[in-house]
Amino acid sequence: MTQAGKEVARWNATRHGIRSPAPVVPGMEKMEDWEEHLEGILEDLAPTGHLETVLAERVALLSWRLHRVTRYETETIALSQERIEDDLADRRRFLRVNLTEGIHPEDVRTMAKYAAARHRLFKRLPKLEDERVLPAEDAEAILWDALSRTDVVDRGEATEEEILSRLSIPGVPEGVEWEEFEGWTAGMVRAGLEAIARATGEDPEALLEVATEEARREALSAKYQAEQVERDLERMSRERLLPDDTTLQKITRYEAHLCRLLYKTLHELEALQARRSGQAAPLARLDIDGLPEG
Repeated sequence: MTQAGKEVARWNATRHGIRSPAPVVPGMEKMEDWEEHLEGILEDLAPTGHLETVLAERVALLSWRLHRVTRYETETIALSQERIEDDLADRRRFLRVNLTEGIHPEDVRTMAKYAAARHRLFKRLPKLEDERVLPAEDAEAILWDALSRTDVVDRGEATEEEILSRLSIPGVPEGVEWEEFEGWTAGMVRAGLEAIARATGEDPEALLEVATEEARREALSAKYQAEQVERDLERMSRERLLPDDTTLQKITRYEAHLCRLLYKTLHELEALQARRSGQAAPLARLDIDGLPEG
């Protein structure tokens, strides 16, 4: 488009601005994008005179609004996808999924990672050198798990706290919480297992074996739960490739309404331009919009 043509189009848009206000949503759309769109439509349709320019501007307005419908549909789908994990958590809560398995997908993933790490920790313990330093949370997890697997606790003959009150682990100061003690080594943890075994009448190796096997079972269960959650999320994501029925109907009706107005406006403009160029432009025109809604 020549510079002179741009100036004419810009002047036309300004002159008819009262009839066609800029349909720019603050914060969501840009005035320069609308002006570029309007200028492109005016250039393509090449209106002459006041009425043709008004119709061409209306075409620009309706097509701009149609673009907004597409954007709205896309944003609706994107927001729906973003809510999938929270919505799945609500569904699991409504279905009363076992709370020990976690409700929110992120919690389920975390529990699966924790269970797998704990199982690896139990398997590694017999192979670690005595001097190998262990984090307090790892030492506490091993000892507390082993304590909870003892027969006396399982039969309800004693609680973990009652047994803990009678335990003495070499190197661990009396009265210090396991998770707060920073001097744990692999040898001290194994000594702790032996102390638990003596206090409960268990065999230390058998106790560690049972605790390791239970950790393996829990890791497998947690892994299955995490995989099931991922499958549920994938299914929900596929189900939400379109907006929900209510939103889809609203979008469809609004889009059809804009399309009807757009085509009718274009036909009016084409008729005016045909008459102006001396071509036949019948007064009666038929716009077929499809079957009427029932």
